[in-house]
Amino acid sequence: MAARRVRASPIPDSQLKALTYRFFSRLLPRGLPQASAQLDVETRAKLMAIVHKNAPTAIVASVLLPALTAIGFWNDVSRGALLGWCAVMLLLTAGGLWFYIGYQRDHALMSRSAHTHKWWNNMRAVAFLTGMTWGSSALLHLYTGSPVFSSVLYLLTLGVLAGGAVSQAPVPSNLVYAGVPILVPNLLMAEFAFPGHGIYVQVLLAIYALMLSRHAFNLQVTLVRAIQLEGDSRRLAKQFQDEKERALHASEEKSRFLAAASHDLRQPVHALVMLVEALRARNQSSALHPLVEQVAAGTQTIDLLFRSLLDLSKLEGRKVLPTLEPCELGALIRDVMSQFAADARESGLTLTPRVPDELYAMAEPVLLRRALFNLVQNALRYTQRGGVLVTARQRRKNVRLEVWDTGAGVTPEHLPDIFSPYYQVHNPQRDPSQGLGLGLAIFKECVRLMRGTYGVRSVPGKGSVFWFALAPVPAETVASVREMRAMAQAEEAKPDRLQGTVLVVDDDSQIRKAWIALMEAWGIRVACAAHGAEADKLFAQGLRPDIIFCDLRLPGSENGLDLLERWQNTQPQARSALLTGDLKSAALAAAEEAGYFVLPKPVDPASLRMLLRRWLRPA
Repeated sequence: MAARRVRASPIPDSQLKALTYRFFSRLLPRGLPQASAQLDVETRAKLMAIVHKNAPTAIVASVLLPALTAIGFWNDVSRGALLGWCAVMLLLTAGGLWFYIGYQRDHALMSRSAHTHKWWNNMRAVAFLTGMTWGSSALLHLYTGSPVFSSVLYLLTLGVLAGGAVSQAPVPSNLVYAGVPILVPNLLMAEFAFPGHGIYVQVLLAIYALMLSRHAFNLQVTLVRAIQLEGDSRRLAKQFQDEKERALHASEEKSRFLAAASHDLRQPVHALVMLVEALRARNQSSALHPLVEQVAAGTQTIDLLFRSLLDLSKLEGRKVLPTLEPCELGALIRDVMSQFAADARESGLTLTPRVPDELYAMAEPVLLRRALFNLVQNALRYTQRGGVLVTARQRRKNVRLEVWDTGAGVTPEHLPDIFSPYYQVHNPQRDPSQGLGLGLAIFKECVRLMRGTYGVRSVPGKGSVFWFALAPVPAETVASVREMRAMAQAEEAKPDRLQGTVLVVDDDSQIRKAWIALMEAWGIRVACAAHGAEADKLFAQGLRPDIIFCDLRLPGSENGLDLLERWQNTQPQARSALLTGDLKSAALAAAEEAGYFVLPKPVDPASLRMLLRRWLRPA
């Protein structure tokens, strides 16, 4: 057994101790971490999980390190003391393992709040037990005369302190429960371990402890910040997901509303279009002719706006991509400009189109009209004198439309932002009477959906040129369009009066009255039925129609397609066509696949007249 070490030098004088005490009394408040704010249960649970994640390593170290130390210095220290210390460390290992198993078991059985509340204090008990057992190693200095063993034992203590600072950093209070029982015995035993150098070793230990404490505190702040940021991110992600689901739900609700309401909305527009066309056919008064034509033009505008509303609503959700088709620009440009002619005259402005007689571009008619409408409207709004010029011309790779104005112009710094929503250069006060700043943003979206390009040139005080370019129509397609237009004009040149019998099956009484008025105006016999049973009664009474127009949607379980399929056998002489306002239904797809002609509602009178001329005999 090694002899107990006797101190070779007296304890340093009281003056040195007083200076040391004063130094640390001023340094400790600055070096040690300040008390952190109260943490929520979620944060405390995650910090505790990080601490327990390192528990298996600490359990292994509490067995391995004492065993290696005892083996390495078996002849340099009292063997009884070594065995006693190893027994204490085994007790630590057993206690730590028991706590760790209990923590894992309760984690699966208890709620997070209850689990955190129970094991937060138990975690401190484990930390204190760890500190007491590792701190007991300082007593070994009393049972050795080997300075090498004392040095190794202090290095081992420093390593344990460093490992504890890292593993217990998520909960800095654990450092106090574990660190103080380790540090205090080693401070007291410094003079026994290193006679004559005790104060020096004590100062080094204190500085080392301060550095570890500071490091652990910074690490804990970083971990808490990361956990809170993660929580905030999850909350924001959940909020975003909730908002997204609400927006999708609102969009679906809007789509369902439009789908349900479109049929009812189409009915009065359908009836109005047919009644106005019947009025045009019956009118014999030259005095009333201009008025009737104006009413017809207004009706066509209502029909177009209604179609545009539904089409733009579908495009808005990106569920239906626009289908580009050849569009004749001259008529469209003149039609759009006619809508602003009265406003331009009242403002003393000129409104001039400059378009070739025949110019086509690949576009979607609704989007093209909206894009041009917004540009002309914007030009007139910011032009006080002079006028607006609209041009269209064929270029090598595209068809370019331009809207010139002599307005206020736009300064260069505003040009990158004028196509942004709600951006208005000349309305900084956000006066709603001057518009909402959506016109150019909608124009940009329309051009983008038509796969086109756009831009602007402007000179402040002199005016601006807004332009957009679309894909040209291939020459062979232009030839086909010309041929179809010629055929349509030839059809129009045929005699107006037709003869034959038409049966219309529609559940709306206004629609039936409109069909009667229009067919009689064109000299066609017409019979109407509200449903299939009523039509069967007419057939039983001897009705043999030349054409059957049947609505796809009928009351109850009736379906226009099923009725036409059945009447093919009983009325083989009749041609059949479906009327529908729902252009995306499965029944409509089945009707087109079966070869039935489909007329969308509201029915275009020109298309209807062309169909009747093909299927009926002239009078």
